[in-house]
Formats: sequence, structure tokens, C-alpha cells
Amino acid sequence: MSNQPKITIIGAANIDLIGYPKEKLIYKDANIGTLETILGGVGRNIAENLSRLGFKVEFLSVFGKDDFSKKIIESCIELDISTKYCTFNENCSTSVFMAILDNQNDLALGLTAMNIFNDIPDSFILNNVNIIGQNDYCVLETNLPTRILDLVTSELPNTHFALEAVSGKKALKAKTILNKITILKCNLLEAELLSGIKVNDESGYRDLIMHFIDLGVKKVFISLGKNGVVYGDTKGFYKIDIDFIKPVNTIGAGDSFMAGLLYGELQKFNIHKMVQLANACAGITIQNKNTVNPEINEKLILKIIS
Repeated sequence: MSNQPKITIIGAANIDLIGYPKEKLIYKDANIGTLETILGGVGRNIAENLSRLGFKVEFLSVFGKDDFSKKIIESCIELDISTKYCTFNENCSTSVFMAILDNQNDLALGLTAMNIFNDIPDSFILNNVNIIGQNDYCVLETNLPTRILDLVTSELPNTHFALEAVSGKKALKAKTILNKITILKCNLLEAELLSGIKVNDESGYRDLIMHFIDLGVKKVFISLGKNGVVYGDTKGFYKIDIDFIKPVNTIGAGDSFMAGLLYGELQKFNIHKMVQLANACAGITIQNKNTVNPEINEKLILKIIS
């Protein structure tokens, strides 16, 4: 990519434990299957996708003093993702996300153990304000505490922020900063909880989008899973369907979707092409057991949308 854009990502890096059942899940019983241990974390996944798409990435996260953290940092170095300004908490272990998939390889149940992000010091942001502010975009996600989300957006009023809502309950942490967000990406549950609007019919999607636009968000993208994407900006509301692809693993699809949006945004594509790129990234991701498909690259996503 010419004139390589620079992006700061502030968020989580995990070890993901992914369980694949052999047959349909039986709850309250021991299910037979396989278990994979892979690198994950919303912030880390977005960082890897963007690096593979040709961006220069500054990743700010919190690590423990253990072998898992060492493994994640070594992987970032191999991917040319800078972790120079990360911080360490010697009293906590690396965060872990455990997922049990259903027999369609979609998420049935997830459990997070991410206490390491609860007590991030203000200095983590204040000492790195100049680093964050000098890049083209800053990506935030709601594994971060509300205090840190408020701090970074208030300290950098002229920075463009993209927000990944992560999950229903965690999305609520971002309610106070929505007026400072340029790109908001969430799924339907997260959007309903953030807005207080329950969608009962097609018109409800428009109400959701316009609610966030009225709050000050510049571009809103809401994933409906296999039912497509609704999105919009001050110019209008739109909906796009997607082709169904049988997934290998859906964990990480939303993170790659965000990477595709940022690729389109920084290449100055219109909002419709941004969604096409995001869908292409997500489609590539779910065809691999990892949370980031190592095959993803700029040439491939442009070929897909063409």
C-alpha cells in the first residue's frame, strides 16, 4: 500500500480456547469434540488484520508476566505490529477467552477472564497521548474500562475514533463517548442495548441508525449476522444482504469486518464500498480456524469486491 496509513489500536490481547463439538451440543452434559488454543483478543485481532492489509499499526494493550503474553508479543513482532508502548501488570495473568461453538461452527457460549483490563492506570493513556494522536485513526473497543474510554477521547478531541462494541454488556461502557466516534461497528444486540431501541420490524433498523447519527456518530454499521448489514450516515440509511458461507469459525469475523471498514475509510472509499470490503474481510476470516485468516491481504479483498 502506498503512503502506508498509521493506526493506533487500544484494546485486548487474549489467548482463545475454542471448543468444537463433534455433534449437536447437549447442555448440562459432557460433549465430545476438539479444543484449539489460538491467539485472540478484539484489539489484537483488528491489529493483525490491519497489518496484513498493509497498515502500520501501533498496538497498546496490557500484558501479564507469563508465557502467554510473551507468545502474543512475539507474534506481534513477527507481524510488524508495534507493542512498544504496551504496559504490564505483574499481578495478573494474560486474559483468556473461552468459546464453545455449535455444530454449525458458530458461537454457542463464550466466557471471558479479563480482569487484567479492569485497573489500567490513567498514565497508560496520558503518557502516550502524543503517540496516539499522531496517527490517522485510533480504534477503541469495550474490553477497556469506561474511565479509559472517556480519558482517551477527552484528551484527543481532534482524533478520529472507531469503536468496536464487542458484546452486549460491554457495549454499555461506551455510551458516554458516542458523540466522539467517527465509525461505530456493532451487532444488533449491542446496538439495541446502546440505544435503548428494540427492533420489531424493518423500520426499526432505520431508527437505530438515525439514533446514533443524531448523537454525533458519523458512520454506523450494524451486523445482522446471516441477514446482512444495516448502515448509514448523515446522507441516509442502507441495508445489504450477504451470501451465506458455511463457517469454520465465526470468532474474529467482527474484528476483520472492522478492519475492512477502516481500510475503506482511509482509502477514501464511499460508505457502500466500505461495507463491501468489510464483508469480504469477514467472509475470508470465517473460512479459517484462527481468529484471523493468515491468507487475508489487500490484493485478495480488492479482488473479491471487484
